[in-house]
Amino acid sequence: MSEPRHPLIARLLELAVDGPIVTAHRGDSRHHPENTLPAFAAAAQLGVPMQEFDVQASADGVLLCIHDETLDRTTDAARTLGPGGLVAQFSAADLMRLDAGSWKHPSCAGARIPTLERALSVMLPTCVPMIEHKAGKPQHYAELLRSLGLADQVLLQSFDWNFLREARRLLPTTPLGLLGPGPEATAMDDRVHAAAREVGAGFVHWHAPEVTAEAVAAVHAQGMLLVTYTSDVQLAWCGGARLGIDAMCTNDPSAMLAARDQGLLRRG
Repeated sequence: MSEPRHPLIARLLELAVDGPIVTAHRGDSRHHPENTLPAFAAAAQLGVPMQEFDVQASADGVLLCIHDETLDRTTDAARTLGPGGLVAQFSAADLMRLDAGSWKHPSCAGARIPTLERALSVMLPTCVPMIEHKAGKPQHYAELLRSLGLADQVLLQSFDWNFLREARRLLPTTPLGLLGPGPEATAMDDRVHAAAREVGAGFVHWHAPEVTAEAVAAVHAQGMLLVTYTSDVQLAWCGGARLGIDAMCTNDPSAMLAARDQGLLRRG
């Protein structure tokens, strides 16, 4: 490479030598409501090195952890705010009063939609936060991460590569990741590599079934991590290890950690 790797990317690549890094998808979402503090805290307690989670923006610009742009699947908004509501339609105060746990199980009642700031406080320094931008202005992400002094301690990724282009200008020390497939690239080809060079990406994050050994090698040749989503069975984890994938998102981090500890995910 013409430039040295970001220290965080270098650390993750070193960790991946022994097999794919266990990356908790939306926290420990197998056992807790996704993208909530209980899920994030449980994954951190398990000892996962990294957690992937989603961020939307409220009507007043607060960054909140929730996957869907709509509220009905993972909250009680249909009952309290009316069906079909969007995250972007309501203030953060309104959204943070919603029950974001009962949909998973009655015992999870009372879990709330957390702010990005609160989520980061639960994860760091135990594990690396992998923030997925779903909505929100690059300026809001930059202002928050800079104010917290965390710009170089998190990963920031998006399917919207224009967001990443602006984020690179505002956050020169933050490792960025290209999510795909998406509008700019339907396959891991030269378009991905060109965009990665443009934004100075530290990793590519792709749909696991579409990743080949050749694609992994090409990403590694650029000095980047190759991350995949979302794999929940041992066969897939072992296959990813043999392909040389560096990190794999999973909804069942405890099971993947056990497989890794047993040596089943060593690179083939």
